[in-house]
Amino acid sequence: MLLLRRVFGLLSSPSPRAPLVKSFLPLLRPPRTLAPEARRLASMAAAPAPSAGGASATMSRDAFRAAVTNTLERRLFFVPSFKIYGGVAGLYDYGPPGCAVKANVLAFWRQHFVLEEGMLEVDCPCVTPEVVLKASGHVDKFTDLMVKDEKTGNCYRADHLLKDFCKDKLEKDHTLSQEMAEEYNRVLAILDDLSAEQLGAKIREYGIVAPDTKNPLSEPYPFNLMFQTSIGPSGLSPGYMRPETAQGIFVNFKDLYYYNGNKLPFAAAQIGQAFRNEA
Repeated sequence: MLLLRRVFGLLSSPSPRAPLVKSFLPLLRPPRTLAPEARRLASMAAAPAPSAGGASATMSRDAFRAAVTNTLERRLFFVPSFKIYGGVAGLYDYGPPGCAVKANVLAFWRQHFVLEEGMLEVDCPCVTPEVVLKASGHVDKFTDLMVKDEKTGNCYRADHLLKDFCKDKLEKDHTLSQEMAEEYNRVLAILDDLSAEQLGAKIREYGIVAPDTKNPLSEPYPFNLMFQTSIGPSGLSPGYMRPETAQGIFVNFKDLYYYNGNKLPFAAAQIGQAFRNEA
C-alpha cells in the first residue's frame, strides 16, 4: 500500500520523477473492470500541475490521493486489516488485485537487481535473537524520542512536534523577526542531533502543546521501535521482530563470501517484511 501511495503521489506532484513513474505503470496491469477508473486517474495525473505552494495545488493533490485511495479500497487492492474489529492504524491487507500488483513489482525488482546485477539473494527469518540486535546497536539505540499528553496519554514524536512548530512559524507567521526566523531554521537544521534534554528544552521554550487537545506535554523519553518477543517455550531466549532486512544479510556475510568463491566484491539482496512500532 505504501508503494502505491508513493507512486500515485508522485504522479500527482510536479516532481521531475513523474515521467519515470508513469513508465512504471504497466506493472500495475489493472483488471478490465478497472479501465474507467484507471482512465480517470490517468487523466488526473496527466493534467498540468498547479503552481507549487498554492492552496489550489494542495487541494488538487489531496483530492487526487483521496480518489486513488477510495478506488483502491473499493476494488480491494488493499483494505484496513481487522476492520470488522475496528482496525489498527498502519496495518493493511492486500486483496487479490493488490497481491497481483505486489507480485509484479517484486518480479520487476528481482529481475532488475538480483538477476541482471548478479546479486546473491537470501531469505532470512523475521524473528531475530536479541544478541544479534544488541551487537548492531538496535537494542540500545533504535529509538524515537516521544512525548505524552499529560491528560489523555496520547503519544507524539517529540522531533515531529518541534519540526511542525518551526515550519508552521516560518510559513505562516508574517510578523516573525529575522532573528527568530534564523533561530527556527537553525533548529530544523540540527533537529536530528538534539538529545532528549535539548528537545524538551525547546518544547518548553516555544510553549509547544499537544496538537489535538492543547494539553501540556511530558518530557521526551526514548521509545524502542522494535517488537519484542521470546524464542522457545522457556521464555529465556529474548528476540525481536526484525526492524530491517539488512541484519540477516550481515550475519550471513561469511557464508556468502564462501559461496562467491572467497572473492570480493559481491552484492546480496533480500525481500521481506520488517516490523517497526512507529508512532
